[in-house]
Amino acid sequence: MGAIVKIDERGRLVVPSEFRNKVETDYFELREEDGRLVLTPVSDPLKTLTGRVSRVKPLRGLDEAAEEEAERMIMEEEGHADSGG
Repeated sequence: MGAIVKIDERGRLVVPSEFRNKVETDYFELREEDGRLVLTPVSDPLKTLTGRVSRVKPLRGLDEAAEEEAERMIMEEEGHADSGG
């Protein structure tokens, strides 16, 4: 079942808790399909970076690294979808 939501003046969309509670992530791919906006849950990119980031080095740029990882994951998933896998 769907829900009607409104985008606020800052461009934010609030996803009702009944939907948020059904997914285990706060990250989503947003795409346009046939004039519709589609949100697809994706894995938390910070979880995939755990162990890759040195605890000795400063964590500056972690947000950028997480965003890049999320984009890489989306591209991989799209590649699998295109290849039928």
